[in-house]
Amino acid sequence: MSYATLGAFASMETVGVVTSSGIERTRWLGVTDRRILKLVPELKSVLLDIEAWRAMILEPYNRLGPGNYMVGARISDIGVVGVMEGRQPMIRVLTSQPDALGRSPGN
Repeated sequence: MSYATLGAFASMETVGVVTSSGIERTRWLGVTDRRILKLVPELKSVLLDIEAWRAMILEPYNRLGPGNYMVGARISDIGVVGVMEGRQPMIRVLTSQPDALGRSPGN
């Protein structure tokens, strides 16, 4: 487990990608808008192990609860980018199973 403040630009910090067997570590390549990512062929959509997000440094964090994941895009074996819709990350909610930390959506 590791905690890091990930910025909008590529820091190459370690970030977790949620897989069926747990959390896989890869490199952070920053964020980009989903409209730009649609133009890039052969990207794979992934779920990121992100606990909270904020758009500006002076804003409070928005915590992601159980079963809520930020959507990312894997760029081959280089790393992942976070997918944004305007000033907010794309969030996917999985309510049918416990999240990567074993929390059920009802907890």
